[in-house]
Amino acid sequence: LLRRALERRSVTYGELLAFFERRVTRITVMAICRDIGEVCRRIEAGGGGPEDIACLVVRKSDGLPGEGYFRSLREEGSYDGPSSGPQAEAEIARRQEDVFRHVAALAARSDGTA
Repeated sequence: LLRRALERRSVTYGELLAFFERRVTRITVMAICRDIGEVCRRIEAGGGGPEDIACLVVRKSDGLPGEGYFRSLREEGSYDGPSSGPQAEAEIARRQEDVFRHVAALAARSDGTA
């Protein structure tokens, strides 16, 4: 995910699961979402990374995260719009841009260029 963020690109559920040599099934997608959520919680608790890296994991069909991602945003009160369409696309573009900037800044610091 960090490599994709440095490339300013998202990753599909299928691409991410293929990296781990898994097929896309309902169970594997649920498991990867659970694990990404845990990673995000740990990053947030540690305060040292892009908290919403989960926004980079998207459906191949429309380039947006799944319904569970949007549900979690609604539950935390950070988004109250639909899970698809122009409003969702704009929200994800904004969140992805935040992640891209954050990861680029971390990389620059570790390279000693910032």
